[in-house]
Amino acid sequence: MFFLVNPEQAIKVAGDIFTLIAYNFGTPILWFAFGLVILAAFFIFSKYGHIRMGNEKPEFSTFSYIAMMALAGVGSGTVYWAFLEWSYYIKTPPFAIEAGSVTASEWAVTYSLHHWGIIAWAIYAITAIPVMYSFYIRKNGSLKISDIVMAMIKNKTIARVIGRVIDVMYPIALIFGLLIVLSLGVPIISAAVSLLLGIENTLFLKLLMLAIVAVILATSSFFGIEKGMQKISENGTYFVIALVLYILILGPTQFIVENTSSSIALWAQNFIMMSLYTDAINEAKFPQSWTAYFWAYWMIYIPLMCVFVTKVSRGRTIREVVACMIGGGTAGIAALFSIVGSFMMKTELDGKVNISQMVADGQASEAIVSALETLPLSSVILVVFIIATFLLLVTTLDGSVFTVACNTQDELDENSNPSTYLKMFWCLVIVALPAIFIIVDAPVQSMQSAILIFALPILLLTSYMLYKTIGYMREDYSHLNVMEIQGMHSIVPEADEANITSNPLGDVVTESKP
Repeated sequence: MFFLVNPEQAIKVAGDIFTLIAYNFGTPILWFAFGLVILAAFFIFSKYGHIRMGNEKPEFSTFSYIAMMALAGVGSGTVYWAFLEWSYYIKTPPFAIEAGSVTASEWAVTYSLHHWGIIAWAIYAITAIPVMYSFYIRKNGSLKISDIVMAMIKNKTIARVIGRVIDVMYPIALIFGLLIVLSLGVPIISAAVSLLLGIENTLFLKLLMLAIVAVILATSSFFGIEKGMQKISENGTYFVIALVLYILILGPTQFIVENTSSSIALWAQNFIMMSLYTDAINEAKFPQSWTAYFWAYWMIYIPLMCVFVTKVSRGRTIREVVACMIGGGTAGIAALFSIVGSFMMKTELDGKVNISQMVADGQASEAIVSALETLPLSSVILVVFIIATFLLLVTTLDGSVFTVACNTQDELDENSNPSTYLKMFWCLVIVALPAIFIIVDAPVQSMQSAILIFALPILLLTSYMLYKTIGYMREDYSHLNVMEIQGMHSIVPEADEANITSNPLGDVVTESKP
C-alpha cells in the first residue's frame, strides 16, 4: 500500500534500506557467502557428506533433480540478468577501471558468471542442509522453518516467540520476492509476444500473459511436484538449451566462444578477489552495489529453496545434494550467461541495437527482443524464447507455492505435501499482488532494493541453524568412520522396505518376520 499510495516516498525509503544493508553490512555478507563455499568443500570431502536423506533410491533422476532445483532457484529473473547484466558493468566497472573501456567490457560477462555461479548456489545448497537433516535424520516431521528452529532452542518461551515471528515474516518475505520475479518476467514475455504478433504491448497484453502464467501454475500445483513441476522443469530446461544453442550457432559464434573463454579464465584466476573485494581505497562501492546486493538478494529466497530442496532430495546424500546444486547450477548458468551475454554485447558493439541506452531509458524488455530480432529466423527464436521464459517463471512460482503452503499449514499429509486447497490459495495470492503492481506501473527496482531488509535476519537465522546442525552431526556421527556411515545409509531394496525401520540416527534395523 505504501508503494501504491506514495511511490516517491516509498522509493526514498527503499533507497535508504539498500544503503543501510548493502553499504554498511556489505563486508559481513561477502564473508558469509564465501564461508558457505568453504562449508560446501567440507561436506563434499568429509565423512559427513555420506549421510543420506532417507535410505531409499532417489525419487527423481539426476537430470530432473538438477533441472527442478536450477529452474526453481533462478526463475525468469535470470532471463533479464543473463541478457542485460553485462551492460551495467561496462558503465560502472570494478577495480577503478575506466567506464566503457575495453577492460570494462572484458570484465562485464565475468562478473555476471560470478554473481550467478558457485557462491550463489552454495548459498542455497548449504542452507538447505539443516532442514534436510532435521526432516530425514532427526525425524522432525515438519517442513516449517519455525518448527525446525524451535526444536533447536532449549528455552521454550524464546522458542515460541521466535517461531511466531518466523511464521508471520516467512510468507511476507516470500511474496515480496515473488513480486519481483513476476514483475520482471511478465513484461519480457509481453514484449516478445508483441513483436512476434505485431501488436501493441499494452497493459491488457501484460495481464493476459499473467493470466496464462496463473492457469499453468494452478494446474501444475494441483498435480503436485511429482507430476506437475517435474515435467514443466524438464521441458523448461530443454527450451532454455534450445535457446542457448540457437544463439550460439546462428549468432556471432566466434565472438561468443572467445569471450566466453576469456571470461571463464578471468573468473577462475580472480575468484577469491572477486568474492572478498570491498573497494576500501577507491570507495566506488561496486562490491556493495552489486556483489553484496546479489548475495543478499539470493538470501531472500533461502527459506523457499531450503524447503523445496529438502522435498526433492529424498534418497540423496549430502555430498550429492551439494555437488548437484553447485556443479549443475553453476555449469548451466555459466553456459547461459556467457553465451547470451556475449551475444548481446556483440549486438551492441556492431551497432545493431543500442542496448545500454535502451536499458537506461527503461526499455530493458524491448532491448532483449530487439536483439533477438537481429538473428536469422527471428520468429522461431522468439517463440522458443517466450516458451522458455514462461516455463522458467512457472517453475519458480510452483516451488514457491509448495514451500509457502508447507510453512502455513500445521500438519502435512503422509507424503509430506500440503493441502491442495491451500496451494490454490497461494497461487491466487502470488499472481494477484504482482498484477496490482503491473497495473499501476510500480517501481520494481525500488521494491527489489526494499526487500533487502529481510537479508540480515535470514543471515543470522541460517548461521544459527548451521551451527546447531553441525553440532548434531558431530553428536550423531563423530564416533563413526566413512565405511560405517556408508553402511548405515545404504539404499534399502524396495522389496525389503516393509520389513525395516530407521531410528533417528539412520541405523537400519531388520524386524523379525512372522
